[in-house]
Amino acid sequence: MVKAEIIENPEVPNETGLVNVDNVPDVNVAIKQWDAYQKLCKGLLNETDYQEIIVKEKDEDGNYVKVKRHFKKKSAWQKLSRAFNVDTTIVERELERTKMGRVREAYYCVRATLPNGRSVESDALCSRSEKGKDKVSDHTIMSTAKTRATNRAIAELIGAGEVSAEEMSAEKIASQSKFLKEDVN
Repeated sequence: MVKAEIIENPEVPNETGLVNVDNVPDVNVAIKQWDAYQKLCKGLLNETDYQEIIVKEKDEDGNYVKVKRHFKKKSAWQKLSRAFNVDTTIVERELERTKMGRVREAYYCVRATLPNGRSVESDALCSRSEKGKDKVSDHTIMSTAKTRATNRAIAELIGAGEVSAEEMSAEKIASQSKFLKEDVN
């Protein structure tokens, strides 16, 4: 049986200065924090922490055009993780193997936690059916899935909301993924 306690006047922690008594963000504080994050990235990261990837985007006329974009790589997310003192833990790992025992697909769920206890869980997978992954080692499939999940958890926790370079290299093929098939059916 679960017991619940009603709290008449709950206290809202004001650790970040972002939340006031009414639980409405202070816009000026939020903007200053975002500016601080941008300044941190400019000072902490360098050109080796980014990967240039050509993506298709719609232009103002609705036509698809190829555009060069820069995405943070694993090294960038590791530097940001250290700067924010983020701890990461593997919550779950699943492997789908071929008849010969090779890793066909790897799934990871990673929890990222700040010192104040705030945490986020994010998951990702990597499959041999992705472009360029058909002949790589089992370790590459597993480590790519782990890297994607870790990068995503860090990005979500610190509020960056960015996609990492490792995710941009993935071709999402739901019909060939054992893990995604289970969700679809």
